Amino acid sequence: MSYMNSSKTEEDDATLLDNIIIPSRPTILLKIQKAQADKDGVNLVEIAELIAQDIGLSAAVLKTINSAYYGLADKVTSIRQAVFLLGMNRIYILVAALSLRKIAETSACLDLDLFWDHSVEIASSSIFIAQHLDNINTDDAQLFGLFHDCGKVLLAQQFDGYQETLKTVAGIEDSLINIERLRHGTDHSLVGALLSHAWCLPTSITLAIRHHHTITAFREGVLSDEVLTLLAVNFLAESLTNHNNDYNYNEWSIHGDEFMETLKITENDVTNLRSEWQAKQPLS
Repeated sequence: MSYMNSSKTEEDDATLLDNIIIPSRPTILLKIQKAQADKDGVNLVEIAELIAQDIGLSAAVLKTINSAYYGLADKVTSIRQAVFLLGMNRIYILVAALSLRKIAETSACLDLDLFWDHSVEIASSSIFIAQHLDNINTDDAQLFGLFHDCGKVLLAQQFDGYQETLKTVAGIEDSLINIERLRHGTDHSLVGALLSHAWCLPTSITLAIRHHHTITAFREGVLSDEVLTLLAVNFLAESLTNHNNDYNYNEWSIHGDEFMETLKITENDVTNLRSEWQAKQPLS
């Protein structure tokens, strides 16, 4: 299955994307992906040595393992120990996320804090949802949460007025993709899918990024249950964390019945998830 949409607008995508630079896959991400695919097994010592060569990544790994989430009694100061404690999947997600953040930091017209806070919050709430529902891959839910809006980073790099585009459509349902195409000739779901494909993220993640504003995908039967589930989890995560800012488009309020059918949950389940999520949040 193509990671592109099959819509008519795709006929012009090659031309529209001529001026969009898709960053190449970071070397350390490539090495970790190769290690994951090694039939002889992942060499965590080698991965730890790779991470240790990057000061910023090393600091992030240590900060992660020493966070309250892991609740370790003793502080971890060794990269090797941190890598073994986190495991390959979490290291992979962390490296991919930090690589995306580095790119976002170079986008002068992007509100980096708002973008990154939103991405991390959606990833966190997606983990929460996946842990409470059956047959949902928590790692995939987290990775998709972090990368679902990655195309916005590239559009912000290319177009000086992109942040204004986000503000124009904030809170307006089903309008962002259309306005992006009118103003910039392409949209963040397509550009994000191209980045995901270039970085060799899982195909399910690439497809989910491509279709995360395609509500009709739930009726057309062209996407796998795995991808539809990732999309539904993302929409629910958006609903749980909605702050009515430039990065929230609450499709759940309109199409929630379709998403609940995909996730095999009821309105009562959603109410309980919402209450438990809100109870976990620190008081402002």
